[in-house]
Amino acid sequence: MRLICLSISHHNTPVELRECLGLTSDMIDSALSKFPIRQGVFEPILEMVFLSTCNRLEIYALVSLTQALEENSNSIFLPILTYLREVLKIATYPIEPYFRSFTGNSTVEHLFQVTAGLDSIAIGETQILGQVSQALENALRCGSARYVLGSFFRSAIHAGKRVRSETEIGRNPISISSIAVQFTEAILGTLFNKQILVIGAGKMGGDAIRSLRENGAQKIILTNRTYQRATELVAKYGVEALPFEHMSDSLKDIDIVFTSTAAAQPILHRELIGEVMSHRPHRQLTLIDLAVPRNVETRVREITNVQLFDMDDLQSYVTTSGVGSHQNIALAKSIVDEEVADYEKLLRVIPFIGELHKKVEHIRQYEVARTLRHLTNPDPEVLEQINLLSHALVRKILHEPTMHLRTETNQETLNDYVDTLARLFDLSEREPDLSIKKEVI
Repeated sequence: MRLICLSISHHNTPVELRECLGLTSDMIDSALSKFPIRQGVFEPILEMVFLSTCNRLEIYALVSLTQALEENSNSIFLPILTYLREVLKIATYPIEPYFRSFTGNSTVEHLFQVTAGLDSIAIGETQILGQVSQALENALRCGSARYVLGSFFRSAIHAGKRVRSETEIGRNPISISSIAVQFTEAILGTLFNKQILVIGAGKMGGDAIRSLRENGAQKIILTNRTYQRATELVAKYGVEALPFEHMSDSLKDIDIVFTSTAAAQPILHRELIGEVMSHRPHRQLTLIDLAVPRNVETRVREITNVQLFDMDDLQSYVTTSGVGSHQNIALAKSIVDEEVADYEKLLRVIPFIGELHKKVEHIRQYEVARTLRHLTNPDPEVLEQINLLSHALVRKILHEPTMHLRTETNQETLNDYVDTLARLFDLSEREPDLSIKKEVI
């Protein structure tokens, strides 16, 4: 078995390609429920988790290794690419040159860095920790993540929480929205007297309003397709709520627009902005598009006195301005390295623990079935109690050996434990391939 990851992100993929890869939780859930892994061409995929955000699509998987896969290391990614093409209907050929691929413990290092915010547009960006947690929750609900990826993601989440609690990253959090506000202030100057419209009442919209307030903005209007959601943020931040259907009229008096909706298609088109600017030809309009897929049609750049910036522009700003450089990055990286080392020790025994539990579970099921054959018309409650009792016995019996395997720090002693239990229980599956490999396909 081997841990692998395919990654498309802001590092080397322009926003016009990233926006073609946005997968919602509903899309992922539907795909995994209608086309489960471990069937047909997807059979090598034992477990799988999708991490989909506005700036990255990453697929983490535990795959079984056949001789053919061993001989061609790139081929271990083919089942995932096929899944993207055939199940999620993503045309992968144009984007395959942009994929970064990770195998073995390079996969471990990558997820831990991502979860800690060390792989984000701005180092220390805080939203990613919740997104990783949500990705795991979705996969567990669909059954595509189980013992190995469940433990893997929980360990990465633990590392991310440590970074936030033990470094400046937690005490001075950064978000994409706060970067956008700093960027806007850098190009326009003070926001105090600017009329600002925020479109979208999700997490990024709320972060944008909070950052605008912290940077002195006074005239803020919020609009959202669901007006009730907008009024909730209005109550929290003390801004003005605007019904979505009135947005076009309000744009005539606006200086800056921040957009962050989950719309699949642009909501601000060239025709709309052109009509707005015909009523204010000499007044500049600045549009900050924080959404992927983008909320603003790129053709609005053709209109005089309109300037449009998107996520790629924010990344360029971060690169040149050094946003987040105040964070204690060295300490954060040392925490991640420490957590990666701890997890890699655990990774060597996780599959073995799974096989041990599976073997004992088979024994439990066989013995319960054999016992029930001697009962005539057993009461359903009795059957349930027998099952509950047998499950409890298995858990109690395996608890101590499992804890010793998970917590033993001496590698020689751990190897002795594994060898002994493998012989006693006739287990062959001991550990995944952890060879350090990092390829681009």
